[in-house]
Amino acid sequence: MKRKLCILLLSACVACTTIGCGGGGNGGSSSTSTDKSTSSGSRLVSVSQKDLKDHVELGEYKGITVEKTVMDVTEDDIDFQISNILSTSAEEVEDPETKIAEGDIANIDYVGKKDGVAFDGGTAEDYDLSIGSGQFIEGFEEGLIGAKKGETRDLDLTFPEEYHSEDLAGQKVVFTVSVNAIKRIPELTEEWVTANTEYDTIDAYKESVREDLEKSNEQTAESSLQNTAWEQVLSESEIKEYPDEDLKAAKEEYNDSLNSYAEQMGQSVDDLLKAQGMTKEQIEEESQQYAEYKVKQNLILQAIMDNEGFSMDDEDSEKAREQMEEDYGMSMDELNKQYGESTVTETVALTRIMDFIINNAEVKTTAYSADEKEGILTDEDADESETDDEKDAEE
Repeated sequence: MKRKLCILLLSACVACTTIGCGGGGNGGSSSTSTDKSTSSGSRLVSVSQKDLKDHVELGEYKGITVEKTVMDVTEDDIDFQISNILSTSAEEVEDPETKIAEGDIANIDYVGKKDGVAFDGGTAEDYDLSIGSGQFIEGFEEGLIGAKKGETRDLDLTFPEEYHSEDLAGQKVVFTVSVNAIKRIPELTEEWVTANTEYDTIDAYKESVREDLEKSNEQTAESSLQNTAWEQVLSESEIKEYPDEDLKAAKEEYNDSLNSYAEQMGQSVDDLLKAQGMTKEQIEEESQQYAEYKVKQNLILQAIMDNEGFSMDDEDSEKAREQMEEDYGMSMDELNKQYGESTVTETVALTRIMDFIINNAEVKTTAYSADEKEGILTDEDADESETDDEKDAEE
C-alpha cells in the first residue's frame, strides 16, 4: 500500500511548528538553501558506530506489541460522503421564481450592523452558504428560506451569550442579506449515477464509496500504527549524551527555517515573533527541543541500522527512495533540491526502519464495531484489518 510519509517527519517545518503557520504548498515543508544537517553519506549522525554506544542505548525494537485500530465504515459514513460529493455538483437554478429551501446553497452578499454601524467581520460578498448547515448564528439561515434570487432581506438577530467576541456576545444586530444566486444539490438517482459515475446503479455506486472509505480508513490506521510503533521505540530508548556537533547543526537548521519563513512573510524575525506573541527566549527553548528530538531520532535510527547491518545504499533503502519518488512525483534530485539532501536521507531511513519494526512486531488489530455508539473498541485480533469565512456571523 502506498504511504506518503511526511517529508519532514524528521526535519519538521520548524517555523510552522513553532508559530502555527500553514505549509507552503510543497508538502508542508519550509526548505532552505543551506543544508546544515550532519547527515552525510550513509550515516545520519556525526559519531561513528563505535562512538555511538556512548550516546544511545536502544530499547526493544523487534518483537514489540502494537495495536492497529481501524474505523468501521457505517451507512451514515457512506451517506455523508455521497452528500459531500453531491454538493460539489450543485447547479444554479435559472427559474427566477425558485425560492431558497433547506439544503440549497445560497450565494449571498451580507452586511451585519450593530446599532446601525457595520461591525468587523460581519460583511462578505459572493459567499456560498449551505442552508441548514448551522454555520451561521441561529436565525440567519432560517431567515433566508423562501427568498428568491435578487431579493434582499433584513434579518433581526441576536448573537449567543457565549459568543467568542465580547463586543457581539448577546447583542442584537441586523444582517442585510442579498441573494445573488440559488444553487440546488442534485438528488441521488439512477440518472445522476449513470451520468456522473462509472456505475449503473445506486447500490453499485454506494459500494464503491464504501470501498474507498475502507481504503482511506486502512491507510489512516496504518499511518497511526507506524507512528505509535516508532514512538514506542523512541520512548524505550535512552540518549546518554547528545553529540554537540549534531545538536548545533539541528539548531542552525531550526533558525534557518525560521528566518526563511519570516522572509517569505516579508518580515524580520523580530517582527514575526512579536506578531505571534513569542519571545526570543521561547524560540531558543523551542529550538533546543527541536534539536534534541531530531538528534534523538537520528541516533536511534542509526543504532538500529548498525545493529542490523543496514546501510543507506542497500536494496531496501533504494526501494524506499523509489517509493518516495512515486509518492511525491519527483526525482531524488528534485526532492533533494526542494527539501535538502539530509532531510530526504533521514526520511528514507525512517521509512525503512519503520517497515522493519512493523514487520517484526506483533500487531493486534482493533476495529470500531459497526453498531458501536460510544466509541468503545472491540478486539479483532485478525491477521488483516476488518474495514467495513466563516465570518463573525458564524457560530
